[in-house]
Amino acid sequence: DKTYLIREASELAWVAAQVNGTTRAAANTFEGYTVKLVKDIHLNGERWDPIGSTGIFKGTFDGNDHKIEGLFVYAEGKASAGLFATNRGLIKNLTVVNSEVYGHYKTAVIVADGLCSRVEDCTVDNCVVVSTPYNKDDANNVGAITGYLSAEPTAYVKGCSVKNTQVTAYRKVGGVVGAA
Repeated sequence: DKTYLIREASELAWVAAQVNGTTRAAANTFEGYTVKLVKDIHLNGERWDPIGSTGIFKGTFDGNDHKIEGLFVYAEGKASAGLFATNRGLIKNLTVVNSEVYGHYKTAVIVADGLCSRVEDCTVDNCVVVSTPYNKDDANNVGAITGYLSAEPTAYVKGCSVKNTQVTAYRKVGGVVGAA
């Protein structure tokens, strides 16, 4: 039924590798497919390579009301930092807790660069998001849910919440979305 069921951290890392083209196959966008969590995922604070750091996720990511805990992202240079670096699909029903995301541009817990992105019914709780200047005018487009949300008519963030979370940046910063 075009659904990938994710039960553990290694399977979630496989999704990232597929989208980023770091496997033997060409990059997979998951367009027309659903990636669905079937249990809570603990990433244990190990450095995470964001989904879409070199490719673009275009499918549906359904958290299925589960949590991802212990996400740790540190992006080098102008790379986007978040669970998803670049997303053009739908992310829904996901909670990310007890996590840290550090970047220099387009930084968020769930979606850093939301070009035509749709995010609904997601929660960020007890997280830290910090973007520091890499060059003179960086450290912008930073939020807890989405760092940058494009002005495309299909892009939106709805039904999302942020709790107990610190978001720090130079400019274009918001609790939910940094810049739209």
